[in-house]
Amino acid sequence: MKYLVIVFLALSALMFNSAEAVGVRIDTKVERKEQPCVPIGKSAAMSAVAQQTDGRVLSASLNMNRRPPVYRVKVLSKSGRVSHVLVNACNGRVIS
Repeated sequence: MKYLVIVFLALSALMFNSAEAVGVRIDTKVERKEQPCVPIGKSAAMSAVAQQTDGRVLSASLNMNRRPPVYRVKVLSKSGRVSHVLVNACNGRVIS
């Protein structure tokens, strides 16, 4: 009878310890703090592209779903080709 009690206690201890181990989640990743970004204006993004390209800037649209948020600026080249240039909406730098 003592043997059964000891086996029962040992098994229950194993079960509770494994359940606790599964329930406890240790996150080893270091969390990055994202700095809040206040987007620059659409005209500022268009001006940044106009200074770096020879084409005519047609329009710009803000994409807040990307990280960092970007303006997608449409440019018409002198040869008549339309291209898109990305501008970082947080700092105004031309990405591509």
